[in-house]
Amino acid sequence: LYNLKSRHARGAPYTRTGDIVIAVNPYQWINGLYTSETQAYYASSLIWSQSSTPADVHPHVYETSSLAYRGLACQGQNQS
Repeated sequence: LYNLKSRHARGAPYTRTGDIVIAVNPYQWINGLYTSETQAYYASSLIWSQSSTPADVHPHVYETSSLAYRGLACQGQNQS
């Protein structure tokens, strides 16, 4: 819980525990959290760069979608 509180105070509503990304509702708009640039960063880091791992980026909902896409499209893994 300390980690969640600390990240929330810094305007980072996401944290990771293993393969699970946890979101805390910040009850405010956080600028830059869902921009096209942020989405492109996660796509280039986790989809198109096969050497990157989730540990190389900050936790984000785009991490989850990028890893699911990489598993499905690039590695042929079932996502269900």
